[in-house]
Amino acid sequence: MLAQFVPPPGAVRLKGKPTLPGGSPGMGLVYTAVAHATGYWRVRGDATALLAWEKAHMPKSFSQQDVIIGPPSWNTVYTLPPVPGKFAVRELNAQFYAVGGGETVIMADAMVAWEPPRPAAEAVPSSVKAVTIELEAPGPSASAQRATVTSAAVVRRLAALVNGLPLSTIGAALCGSGLGFTLTFRATAGGPPVAVAQGPDGCGAVTFQLNGKSQPDLMVTSQSSYDTAVLKIAGLPWKLP
Repeated sequence: MLAQFVPPPGAVRLKGKPTLPGGSPGMGLVYTAVAHATGYWRVRGDATALLAWEKAHMPKSFSQQDVIIGPPSWNTVYTLPPVPGKFAVRELNAQFYAVGGGETVIMADAMVAWEPPRPAAEAVPSSVKAVTIELEAPGPSASAQRATVTSAAVVRRLAALVNGLPLSTIGAALCGSGLGFTLTFRATAGGPPVAVAQGPDGCGAVTFQLNGKSQPDLMVTSQSSYDTAVLKIAGLPWKLP
């Protein structure tokens, strides 16, 4: 992505990060697995004029969005579509800093949030024979809906649904609690929990436990699709608020 950035004519690539004007805002990705590649250039010219030049010369495969509008810096974020199962976000932040003396410093920061593979051991085991499905209804006086399923085919399909979720790549963020299910898998209908999947929250994260030990969060891309799948597999006629 960084190699596709086209610096304006006369721009000189710098060996490292220069001193930037005070008060310049920064950008980043709130994800747990992020790779960066950053380049800096110095060039004569007005920052806003150079920003406009850059917009006209970036490859058409990138979408663009103005984010920070001066001073002391102006920038455009260029994005490529995500790649399911590999890259959650692909962004290139092109930021233009007015440094005085008729010169501008340009930073091009390519940022990719990638999806790490989920370890095979962090999954609902095939030994489970029952699953309790619970849906917390909203409101202080509402009661939860709860059902236990022992059909081997249904238990296998719900386990496969959870096991098919990728690891969550969202870092620290303020997320609402969401309206998610708690799926508790057991080796027998009255036995202790073997695996528990709860969520998703407002950011799509599903907490996951194995034998009482917390595992890395999982992720759903569409809460409505996940909720609908749970009810359809289990054959439950519950109404989702």
